Amino acid sequence: MIVGHYRQRVNAAAPWKLVLGLLRHQRGAVAGYGALLGAATALPLAGALILARFVNLVVAAAPTRQLVTYAAAYAAIGAASAALTVVVTWRTTSLAWRLTDELRRDLARHVLEADLAFHRDRTPGELVTRVDADVTAMTQFLSRVVARVLAIALLGIGAVVVLAVVEWRLAPPLAIGLTLVAGATWSQRNSAMTTTVEERTAEAGVMSVAEQYLAGGDEVAALGAGAHGIARLAHYSGALVDAVGRRVRIQMRVQGSIRLAVIVAEVLMLATGALLLAGGSIGVGAVFLGFRFVLVVRQPLEGLTWRLQEAQGATGAARRVLDLLDEWHAVPSGTRRLPAGPLDVEFDDTLLVYDDSDDSDGATAALSGLTLHLHAGRTVGVVGRTGSGKTSLARLVLRLVAPSAGRVRIGGIDVAELDEADLRRRVVAVPQDVQLFPGTIADNVSLFQPFGDEEIRAALDAVGLGRWLAERPDGLRTVLAADHDGRGSSEDAALSAGQAQLLALARALLRRPDVVVLDEATSRVDPGTQVTIADATSRLVRDRTAIIIAHRLETLEVCDDIAVLADGRLVEFGPRNELAATPHSRYARLLATADAPDTSDTPDRLVLP
Repeated sequence: MIVGHYRQRVNAAAPWKLVLGLLRHQRGAVAGYGALLGAATALPLAGALILARFVNLVVAAAPTRQLVTYAAAYAAIGAASAALTVVVTWRTTSLAWRLTDELRRDLARHVLEADLAFHRDRTPGELVTRVDADVTAMTQFLSRVVARVLAIALLGIGAVVVLAVVEWRLAPPLAIGLTLVAGATWSQRNSAMTTTVEERTAEAGVMSVAEQYLAGGDEVAALGAGAHGIARLAHYSGALVDAVGRRVRIQMRVQGSIRLAVIVAEVLMLATGALLLAGGSIGVGAVFLGFRFVLVVRQPLEGLTWRLQEAQGATGAARRVLDLLDEWHAVPSGTRRLPAGPLDVEFDDTLLVYDDSDDSDGATAALSGLTLHLHAGRTVGVVGRTGSGKTSLARLVLRLVAPSAGRVRIGGIDVAELDEADLRRRVVAVPQDVQLFPGTIADNVSLFQPFGDEEIRAALDAVGLGRWLAERPDGLRTVLAADHDGRGSSEDAALSAGQAQLLALARALLRRPDVVVLDEATSRVDPGTQVTIADATSRLVRDRTAIIIAHRLETLEVCDDIAVLADGRLVEFGPRNELAATPHSRYARLLATADAPDTSDTPDRLVLP
């Protein structure tokens, strides 16, 4: 990873270290670009020398033919310089995107691997801004600012060296003037960093609020919450306007100070040249050359002053990138692999207190003192009221959170020691809220993994979607366009809630897992569809270790065992048939009163990051 060496607490130099790290990662491409930039820099200096020679010839009343020759040479150099500038710009942009694309992948991987606490504290809009917009700001910085800075530095150094050879008396004032310009520019490099960070933070807030209220548009309209949403959006928009204003005011001062330094350099060069010319030490061409070199540097520098916003934005963006990378997720990957064959699941005096809880002694833990052994190949139904700990149990098995104390073992191995890829391959989840993605039916079942078409068709047939697939005009290549609810909205392949649940079961079947965690999928479908889903669930859990979070007790007939949770504790566990036949068992009382757990509370659902 490019950013591997920069996962540290952010300090003033860290953003620039990150940029240097990006450059070092592509040393070969950067070296080739440097050679190209050097050639592009040499042409304007050569043009200035030819133009100075032309002035001397005019003063000396040289023949017209000789003047035409120098004029033609100057025109040719100008054309070559313009062509090379296009090539340099293309290479600059290409190199900048190559450098930052890998950084963008690293950030996306970091976010996707983060634990649930990380995602509870951040909205998708904020993460999109930080993963994409901030990296894009760095891309623009590398392509538009760094390239200009390098070109200006090469022009300045080259101009001083050439002038020292051609007319050494003018080299010192040129060096002093350009040093003043460089000092003024460098001193202002971080002047707007704080305000730029504030601006991007406010921008992320605007996107976050907009995403929240647009995603819940139906509820917002139906419950009359639009005014509140507009008020929140206005608050964040006002903060954004204020931040932009502060940043612009600072940048105007920056541009003024740099332009003043350029004027001082020009005056210094003209004054020195005039004195030497009056004393007869140099000619008109030398004075013209010295002033021309100042102009050669001034022209790209003026363009750079208007790009300082991107420099400030990139510095702030780099700080935000490092802030994001500095937040380690709490469930790192191990190295051990699961044993072959059926797998049992064990909870050993497990405690889970979410890290955003104020509870330090476990009094209000999501799970407390959980000791439970789920034997390989058996299906257990987990029941309990909202807040009893059902979803927390499932998250521990899936290693979406880490236990605060105790252990969770799969196949006899602590889940904290398991290799991430092996765990995700052998242990799968079927959530209650199914997310579909823009892409084909095959893409949505395989989740963009390299499964064959026959395997995908077999999985769809097994869950009862074979006829539905046969009716699609393009078969597996039929495109599903996900709407804002995550359900397919393609006219040819629209999915009902029940069909989306069946597709989620096909995803799990396709992977041939050994442990399956199901957030019971029939709570929002009609009775007819419920039967189809129940049949598909039976096929999925057969000969596998399965955990079913039950919201409808009638769906537990597929289960071998029942675990009843209350207030984060296991209060009853045993074979389903025995518990059902024991009148005083908690499970029997639930069946008798049809007291199914409430499913309206969103936090009790199995949510995957």
